[in-house]
Amino acid sequence: MIFVSLLFKIGELISKRSVHRPGALKTPRLEVSWVGDSKKHYLKNASLEEDPIFNTYDKTFLSQYNMSEEITYRSDPEKWVKKETLENLLEDLLREVQYKKKKHFKKRKKNKDGEFTHFKVLRSSDFNRKKQSGCLIVQFKNYPFVAKLFKESPESFVRPYSKGLIPMFFFNMGGGANRHLLGFTRIKNLEDIKKRIAESEQWADAITSPRKWFWTPKESAPMEIIGKNIEGKKEIKTIIPGTYFIIADAIELEGKTFSIFNKEQRETCMSLCNYLDVSIDPHIDNFVLEKGTNKIAMIDTEHFPTMIGFKEKKQFSGYSSWISHLAGKFINDMFFRPKSRRRNPRKRT
Repeated sequence: MIFVSLLFKIGELISKRSVHRPGALKTPRLEVSWVGDSKKHYLKNASLEEDPIFNTYDKTFLSQYNMSEEITYRSDPEKWVKKETLENLLEDLLREVQYKKKKHFKKRKKNKDGEFTHFKVLRSSDFNRKKQSGCLIVQFKNYPFVAKLFKESPESFVRPYSKGLIPMFFFNMGGGANRHLLGFTRIKNLEDIKKRIAESEQWADAITSPRKWFWTPKESAPMEIIGKNIEGKKEIKTIIPGTYFIIADAIELEGKTFSIFNKEQRETCMSLCNYLDVSIDPHIDNFVLEKGTNKIAMIDTEHFPTMIGFKEKKQFSGYSSWISHLAGKFINDMFFRPKSRRRNPRKRT
């Protein structure tokens, strides 16, 4: 593990070399800045691709999934909370995050859950506290909802190896994909999945999913990303929010979560993923049994092909074949990718 981290660190140092040196101008690169700011931050990397960086954010589509003025509870439609209440609490969370209080990210005897004032931390391993970037997952203490905070700056966006080991893998396998970009795919992919599930006699009455909403804080500054020499294009541009949230229903569990050691659960999850052309991550922790309905709930709906860089539909016989395929793909993408495939990454599998 230390050796792998060292390899990524070397790659990061190389990416910081001047973009103006001989030969660098032919390599895919990004120029990232706050909108209206002349100061740019650069990333040069042969792995960069168009789709994950420039085609994941769909402002028109996501605007349809803003929170309504009153949001009912999933488990009890007679109960509800005002959108303004949740928004105010999320703004408070942002202020606390910016204070960089170490106790909120590390479990202690007096603070076992790593809590903020109004939230319990569910996952912080993909969030860089010092750089204030990455993905932080929390649950409201007093309301049945989960919030995923996605936060980047131009400087952190071009430092793909600063947010943990797993995001490093995403970046190299997914053509520059990171949690921030993948977060934009969660709702659109969920809607596509729901349509596929509704068409299936096998899965229609067995699968459910939490509702999800997209919200951008008042002071979320937009970032401009300019790509050069990416997939043969001289220049590509996009503007994305620097900070945003995905809010979702918290799912009440029926018993324990799914286990990789349970053969029946493994086979069920992989069968579902194969039906969906592996458009969701087969990781077994992404599936839970919902209390009261006994339905399997899919709680993580990032578009898996974008995350991993699949260019074709995939099927796997089981978790062993899935893991071995990912391992082989990572090694090939990282160390054995020929120039011809770098120039035309859409041929990658």
